[in-house]
Amino acid sequence: MALLLPLLGGVLAGWLAPKRTAILLQAAFAVVAATVVTASAPLHGEDYGIVVYVVPITVTVSVAALYAGFWLRQRRAVA
Repeated sequence: MALLLPLLGGVLAGWLAPKRTAILLQAAFAVVAATVVTASAPLHGEDYGIVVYVVPITVTVSVAALYAGFWLRQRRAVA
């Protein structure tokens, strides 16, 4: 569930916020999501080694979501 934050937040931030603000928000969303998933890993039967694949996935999803938000903004501006 925490990994939905960079996905939904990135699209909305890229679409509605100014570009610099959207990038800063998306970085914060990604850090929060990766921290929550990593910190809660022992509660779900994993260890902290999960960070090896959680962080790259979170960064990839964050960049893609932010790009999608920028694309939506551009489409809105053209229309």
